[in-house]
Amino acid sequence: MEISLAQRIFKTNKSFVLFHTHSATHEAIKHAIMSGKSMDLDICVDDLGNPYLGHSKEYYEKSGETQPETMAFWEAIELVSKAGIPVIVDCKHYDAWPIVEKVIDKIGAHRCLVHSFATELKFDYEHNDHDYLTEWSPIKKITEIKSKFPFATITASCKFLPNDLLLSAQYEKLLSNIRKTLKDNGIDTVCLNVPDNTMSDKILEFFLKEKILTHVGIDNVDISKLSKIYVGETDNLPVASDCKLIEY
Repeated sequence: MEISLAQRIFKTNKSFVLFHTHSATHEAIKHAIMSGKSMDLDICVDDLGNPYLGHSKEYYEKSGETQPETMAFWEAIELVSKAGIPVIVDCKHYDAWPIVEKVIDKIGAHRCLVHSFATELKFDYEHNDHDYLTEWSPIKKITEIKSKFPFATITASCKFLPNDLLLSAQYEKLLSNIRKTLKDNGIDTVCLNVPDNTMSDKILEFFLKEKILTHVGIDNVDISKLSKIYVGETDNLPVASDCKLIEY
């Protein structure tokens, strides 16, 4: 019987580091597959509802970033579907959920970590960052994925939390409210999007008490201090975990 990525982490009691990238070229995808690691696919749609790999048009306009060249959408999904590696399926537009469901069905839910920013986890402590309205979805949309695909791992992201969230006692109630929201909606993993060097075993354990895994960006961070399990992310493919680590 298949089990989800989150279940594999709990079963093996091993943290797993996923490959994070905005480069979804044929070469990048093939390299990730051949390396036996993982892949990150940003799922978006254009104004006509056509799917592509990348962020939203709004994102590129507001951020000033150049939209990268990526592999043709369904060709990329076909290539990944034939591999055995886990995949981040990152919904980058609230209108892309029907496409996300098709992607999960094609790849296999047990291999997918499905991510979105959740409107219930949008805060207002940081006023200097851009906000991309198309990237937000109600948390119930993420929960619906779990209802349709029980073996998918579902992930909710927070945004605009204070940088010292994990360091100051004044935010204990806020953290508890976040955890309750995640628990009430059956979310498997959470991205707090605060400085990764503020992460600690105490915080990991705080969420693990409710069977919630926390994401940690491991690049340029000393992770030797972390002994509790988590979902890691790296922009460096060689550093990403081998999928065999959690028995894929």
